[in-house]
Amino acid sequence: MFRFALFFATTITGVAAALTVPLAAQADPDGFDAPGTPCGTNMVINTHFDCVQLGSFCTLSDGMIIGTIGPDGRCVIPGTNI
Repeated sequence: MFRFALFFATTITGVAAALTVPLAAQADPDGFDAPGTPCGTNMVINTHFDCVQLGSFCTLSDGMIIGTIGPDGRCVIPGTNI
């Protein structure tokens, strides 16, 4: 019984720790935090309403890197002026 309780407590703690950072970095998507709004030192709100580091990679849904996050919160694709 003690092993199960220890396993259960460890599992709950691990799940809570894994979810804390992504939920804390989630910005408010109700329009007050528009893309490009600063949310920390060298961090900006992106178009998915997440607080991300400037210059971090932006990817497609399959994980393919297509560019970096610019100061306006949008993906900057090298070689384009979009």
